[in-house]
Amino acid sequence: ASAVLKPIYALEAPIQAGSYDKEAVRARIERDVQSSPVVVYSYELSPFCSQAKELLDSVGAKYRAIELAPEWLPGMMSAEGAAVRAELGALTGQTSMPHVFIGGKSVGGLFSG
Repeated sequence: ASAVLKPIYALEAPIQAGSYDKEAVRARIERDVQSSPVVVYSYELSPFCSQAKELLDSVGAKYRAIELAPEWLPGMMSAEGAAVRAELGALTGQTSMPHVFIGGKSVGGLFSG
């Protein structure tokens, strides 16, 4: 199902984000991913995000979780969270969460990374 939905999410993310300052959002992402050896962009209510963080906890990993929204659905995500999600998609091809960075590099999500 993920492979089927990925192109839809890739189209949907920038529409949901609307107009935003791409350079500022990219700079924020760069700061975020350099702020900790492991960074997880996440949704608070997502079972996939919860599982990814539980996995990191179980191995004693030190990480920074950045919660973009309760979930990706319209009305649940702030403009800032939507812009970060859209820009992550533009930079890495992945708009789904969790999105894990290790050493500043995108390694994917719970099942893709």
